[in-house]
Amino acid sequence: MQVRVEGHDWSRYYGKQRKRVFLHHSNWDGAQRYTEDAYVRVCLDRGTLRPDNCSGQLHYKGLDG
Repeated sequence: MQVRVEGHDWSRYYGKQRKRVFLHHSNWDGAQRYTEDAYVRVCLDRGTLRPDNCSGQLHYKGLDG
């Protein structure tokens, strides 16, 4: 899974193959913790020589935006 917030690059969170993974991660950078816009996409890591297969990104916008 990859997550991106406004002004930052994609952050990757890896799971286990054929296992259910609960994603509850915190980014301690203050700019990433308190944001109004976030993008999420799911990717299949195909190794270093082939590009990843990624889904379209979903945009989450805060209540104030």
